[in-house]
Amino acid sequence: MCDICGGITNPEYEQRLLSNIRQHGWTVQFIEGADSRNPAYAYTLGLSLHGHPEFITFNCHPGSVAHEFQPLAEAVLSGRRFDEGADLSEFLEPRLLRVPDSTTHLYTANTMFRRPEEPPIEALQLVWPTRTPWLESGR
Repeated sequence: MCDICGGITNPEYEQRLLSNIRQHGWTVQFIEGADSRNPAYAYTLGLSLHGHPEFITFNCHPGSVAHEFQPLAEAVLSGRRFDEGADLSEFLEPRLLRVPDSTTHLYTANTMFRRPEEPPIEALQLVWPTRTPWLESGR
């Protein structure tokens, strides 16, 4: 169950997110999925405050997604910059794709950090290679 569904108010939740960002430089917003057409997803919050696009990924698990984002977020906080097609081989196997419009999926980032009259917060999607069983089995 999400924190808001559990009774925390929106201002309390926003303060929790800001506290995490102040402490770590970034945090993760996880959105529960409804079904295969609307899978769970998560995105970073706070990297846009450092002039970098936020990261988003789909079909993720709440217990592991922060671990998946951590090496990239730490690299950003250390001054690295990433864009679509960047070589991420040192960070396992993800690929990056630029998100054309983040207003739907990065709602909290846009609500908290987007200034009036500015375009949506920039985002890069981490795309993890999928297994193809028919190729692995030799068929």
